[in-house]
Amino acid sequence: MVNIKKNVDFRRYLNWSRLAKGKPIHLRLYELIYIELLLKWIEMKKPSLRSLIYEIINSQDYEENFAKGKIFQKYIDETLETPCEDGSGYYNPDSREILTEINIKELYDVKFLIKDELNTAIMIDRYNGIYTFCKIYETWCLKKKAKQIKDVTKKERFDVTADLPLKISERIKEHTN
Repeated sequence: MVNIKKNVDFRRYLNWSRLAKGKPIHLRLYELIYIELLLKWIEMKKPSLRSLIYEIINSQDYEENFAKGKIFQKYIDETLETPCEDGSGYYNPDSREILTEINIKELYDVKFLIKDELNTAIMIDRYNGIYTFCKIYETWCLKKKAKQIKDVTKKERFDVTADLPLKISERIKEHTN
């Protein structure tokens, strides 16, 4: 088993991800899918994206984590454990943001939409779902990182690199050429 904590790219990404502010609600859950993919990618010693996604969708954990939404519910539960003292919402200590009751409702709505998309026996639909959610997340991250790199005064600029460790869009281009 590969020690993921020793992987510099993973640590950089995780530090950046925790501090990144302004993540839209749906991306907070898409990020969980990306992180699962990233962990498996490192563990499998960086296989092709196609192999990686097929490994994820055929794994025993797929049903529990994705189709039943366990990883999404865990995130929501952790968020609900940090209510603000003034009752205005829930505090995220990493990004120093407050999620309101409306945001929590949106998290549940997105969770059910993701579960509906991924809870299928048709493998190509599972593959497309995982790929699409990660692609949307990657697009947002790359735009956010590009802004941060240009602005050296950003406080959230800790260990910012221009890309992500697992590149979704580039990997697909490699397979189509």
